[in-house]
Amino acid sequence: MDYARFVYAVQNNDTEELASMVSVITAVLIKFLKVRMGASQADAEDTTQNTLMLVTEKIQSDQLNNPDSIIYYLFTTAKNDYLKSQAKLRESNYDEVPESHSLEGDQLTKLLDEEKMSVLRTCLNELKPKFKEYITYWFQHPGDETAVVADHFGISISNAWTKKHRILKLLKDCCEKKLAF
Repeated sequence: MDYARFVYAVQNNDTEELASMVSVITAVLIKFLKVRMGASQADAEDTTQNTLMLVTEKIQSDQLNNPDSIIYYLFTTAKNDYLKSQAKLRESNYDEVPESHSLEGDQLTKLLDEEKMSVLRTCLNELKPKFKEYITYWFQHPGDETAVVADHFGISISNAWTKKHRILKLLKDCCEKKLAF
């Protein structure tokens, strides 16, 4: 299709030619926006309408340099208009004043978490080497079932479960003692 006819129809105010060209260009731009840009039908229709208005204004004010490449100009304008509209949707709307102007600080929580981890490391280092190896394996493989761990260490499933909970109790008691205020 010769899209340059659109430029000449706008310049000469040929409403009959414009009507037939606009329907074709509209369909092409909507398909482009939906397929290439992932636009919804409504967004594609809105963007196409905006694009046609913008391009028509450019043509009427003699700002279009090359009428033969009008289709590329239409595609570029449609893409840019669509991206601009999507960016506006993602912007925060501050019509109403938020309840709080800032988020609560979490520095204290982070410091406490770091202190707890430091105490846990200290307590881990105080365990007997066999207990430390056993519980470290559990920490490194938290998703493993007891049967897998039992097989890895060559013990029964009930023994693996009991051993894990005894070591966790030792760690808990140690951490509580060291964190006591």
